[in-house]
Amino acid sequence: MALRLGLWMRYFLGFRLAPFVPTPPHVARRMLQLANLRPSDLVYDLGCGDARLLIAAKVYGAKGYGVELDSQLFREAKESVTKEQLGHMISLEQRDAFEVDLTPATVLTLYLSEKGNLKLLPKMRRELCASARVVSFCWAIAGVKPSATTRVDGINLFLYDVNTLRASDVQCGPFPWNQ
Repeated sequence: MALRLGLWMRYFLGFRLAPFVPTPPHVARRMLQLANLRPSDLVYDLGCGDARLLIAAKVYGAKGYGVELDSQLFREAKESVTKEQLGHMISLEQRDAFEVDLTPATVLTLYLSEKGNLKLLPKMRRELCASARVVSFCWAIAGVKPSATTRVDGINLFLYDVNTLRASDVQCGPFPWNQ
């Protein structure tokens, strides 16, 4: 419990893009379904928590990359990936989301706050490739019209086509598993 309270406090003090709230498994599956996830996709999860969303992507055969700033959550993510024997499909790093190069991502999943989404928007506009899709749980990206929305348990999921986020093209890749 102290871990979770500490994460919320760091969010309120402005040190995190969002508090940690675990994504329910059925919501993670619906987010990936909304993104029309394919085996050729590389899912990026910024603030991946315990990696449950990346683990859910295994059903689609997609690879995943997650970053988590909090050391305890990062350890939980590594343990979860190891337990599921998905180390060949999921890469994790303990780092800040703003330090991550988004160009390889074909799907970006977010469960940030509205403020966190807005802080990340310039980076998404600059770095995501033209065919990337962004799925946000709960919080819209203010000022950007989603391509699609759906509701799960009364909570919105938002799908964004990158072309609605920005006008310039960025090419996808290179994909880490092709190097």
